[in-house]
Amino acid sequence: MSKQRQTYLFTLTVGLIIDAFLSIILILVLQYYKAKGLQFQYTDVFYLCILFIPAYFYFYKEHQRIFLRSTVSYTFGSPDHPKRHIMKFLALKFCLLGVIFAVSDPVFGEEERAIPIQKGDVMVCLDLSRSMDVNDINNTSRLEAGRNLLKSMVNKLSGQRIGLCVFAQNAVIQLPLTRDYAQFKLMLSEANTNHFSNQGTNIGAALVKAMASFEKKKAANTVLLITDGEDHEASLSSIVDSLIVSNTKLLSIAVGTETGGPVLRSDKKSMRLDANGNIILSKVDLALVKNLAKATKGLWLHITETFPNPDAILTEINLASKGYSRDLKFKVEQRLFHIPLMLALLSFFIYVLIPFRINRKW
Repeated sequence: MSKQRQTYLFTLTVGLIIDAFLSIILILVLQYYKAKGLQFQYTDVFYLCILFIPAYFYFYKEHQRIFLRSTVSYTFGSPDHPKRHIMKFLALKFCLLGVIFAVSDPVFGEEERAIPIQKGDVMVCLDLSRSMDVNDINNTSRLEAGRNLLKSMVNKLSGQRIGLCVFAQNAVIQLPLTRDYAQFKLMLSEANTNHFSNQGTNIGAALVKAMASFEKKKAANTVLLITDGEDHEASLSSIVDSLIVSNTKLLSIAVGTETGGPVLRSDKKSMRLDANGNIILSKVDLALVKNLAKATKGLWLHITETFPNPDAILTEINLASKGYSRDLKFKVEQRLFHIPLMLALLSFFIYVLIPFRINRKW
């Protein structure tokens, strides 16, 4: 065997050894990460690897032809040509492998992703003063009518967070802002006028608590106030100014009739009497609710039905949310298709940059 042929065979052997070494490293890396949770969404694409069988056969035949060719026009017969041929083959092989792995859509671990949605938060301020037990709405209490309105509304929400603030003389955040609508309805069902021993109606305290619960103060948030309007506290003017400055929309809902009804005691059976022994009547204070809506340029509604329609409220909530973008954090599977694509691109550049023939001019 000639020295030149031995050189060609040695170069071919070294090339195949390098190919096998790189392939083994790739397989070991894949096995390691598969044990850590690496998955491929489309495994059928790996059948394309069968194409490497005829590719290897073609590579070997071409390598043999390189040895047999002899010309003075270009360097087919030089020792450098077989090396370049092997390098170009390996570059092309790993380019195709990179494309195949990218198409298989590898997934590994989880990542947090921010998804913008056009929704503001809604904080409900629910009046739990004794007057809300008055049964002046088709023999149904004002509180029950308010509950029915909120449950119907929550069933039609589309991603907004909602919270519950209950109040009488004092105000308490019963449920912080959440998208757990089932939890909201549960807390709503448990709300009753016996929650506060210190009775009264302090709308201002409820509005302050509601505004403080919003995380983004300049966002398009909404406060939904449900009350019979009998506010026993001081002026609301400063709180109204805070609502306007913070870009918080106030929806004021008055519950109860203008004819009113008797106020019940805590046992909800006997009626309360004044000092002269007369039955204490409670009437809805529409003037207060109207003034609040006028001062804040918000919607006001008068509820006198057992099962009120929430569509008008939902329209206002959606209008308030329009144009405001919030980031939701979701954990999603981390897709890694870009890594094999980068490998394919790098291999392709190597393939292109390695010269195949070098012309000689004599």
